[in-house]
Amino acid sequence: MDNRKIIVSSYIATSMVTWFLTRNFVTWLSTKVYEIRRLPGLKFGLEAVPALAALIAFVILLRNPKVNTVLDEVVIELKKVTWPSREDVVKSTWVVLVCIFFISLILAGFDVMWGKVIGYLLS
Repeated sequence: MDNRKIIVSSYIATSMVTWFLTRNFVTWLSTKVYEIRRLPGLKFGLEAVPALAALIAFVILLRNPKVNTVLDEVVIELKKVTWPSREDVVKSTWVVLVCIFFISLILAGFDVMWGKVIGYLLS
């Protein structure tokens, strides 16, 4: 595969996210369940379980041919994309910001108008 570096990098990123989420879950679990706090080797388990989960996720992704094929096709398609220039992005951003500003003015006007109508009807 030509795109092996990109694919393996995405697997590493996925494994890091898996480690982070597993570590947070195990830490949360150890603070909520009293019996877990009393286990010997808890400190080691808090680090070993997330590392093991990340390693398992990495190996499963690396050895799965379907995932490798899909990611290879994704990288090939992303290389075909023509990305906009910085100038185009800046112009588009300004258009969006101006539209948001005018729409917020219109909504604020409707809010004030309906507030006065409701205030008039209630008084």
